[in-house]
Amino acid sequence: MGQYALLFISGKYKTAEFPLPGEGELLVGRSADLDLVLSEEMVSRKHAKMTILGSSFTLTDLGSTNGTYVNGEKIRRHELSVGDRVLLGTSIIRVIDADEMTIDESIREDADAVRRVMHEISEKNAESITMTGSLSEVPLPDLLQLFASNRRSGVLGITGDKNGKLFLNEGQVEFALIEGQESLAPYKAFCRMIGWNVGDFSLEDRDENETFSEVLSEPTENLLMEATRQGDELQSLLDALPAQDTALTWAVPMMPKLSSLSKEQLDTIQLVLNSDSIGEVVEDSPRTDHSVLSDLQFLLRQGYLEEE
Repeated sequence: MGQYALLFISGKYKTAEFPLPGEGELLVGRSADLDLVLSEEMVSRKHAKMTILGSSFTLTDLGSTNGTYVNGEKIRRHELSVGDRVLLGTSIIRVIDADEMTIDESIREDADAVRRVMHEISEKNAESITMTGSLSEVPLPDLLQLFASNRRSGVLGITGDKNGKLFLNEGQVEFALIEGQESLAPYKAFCRMIGWNVGDFSLEDRDENETFSEVLSEPTENLLMEATRQGDELQSLLDALPAQDTALTWAVPMMPKLSSLSKEQLDTIQLVLNSDSIGEVVEDSPRTDHSVLSDLQFLLRQGYLEEE
């Protein structure tokens, strides 16, 4: 057995482990006579080739119909490393160190035994024809990049301490919904969900006739970049502001001019006057948490608002 192995973290073979040899080539596809058989329609009969030579581990797409993806990018040929995530059909496969495998040593050394175990797992998951997995294994941004690259449509459901749904149309996020917070604007909900790193996901079919009053029109890549940036800055904003249960009011006396403010900042002041706390302002605003908190920080520093 070599230094690398494959761990299936999504799809019908989820939890399966596939040991790799120290050197050589393996053919991957739907055909039963190949080295790694993935029996599903979205996998071509001869889909990809894995080549191991010393410490080098290369994945090559063999002109497959639906493509081969590594870390969200469609590839023709790619040098793999431990931790890389490969998408083949509905299977997301993580490259792991062989020492991380949990199956018995006797099974690892027996190719037929490995095949039997994988078949048993696929039979057990027969009802689960959708893509499923854990956010601890595949972070949500990586998952959405995979779907965007592969132009997947469906409803990506997240379940756990927090529950939500992302509606995809050919890889683009059209709408985001958080359970219990259905009134949130879709982009605001999207930005919150991008920060989730605990829970399970599943991609289900969606109703093609389903429509929304407000649709996210930006490409998924742009949505992810901005949501990630805002998420990175969010904690520093929270640290710089009073506690979320703090009430704010007009500063007395107010020295700066209201005419200097943007419409969004004036809207935030109106929310402050109608709310009992910073947390309530953040919830009631249609804008993202980052945007509202940035406004509050500016308005407090410039002397428009003060703690009640």
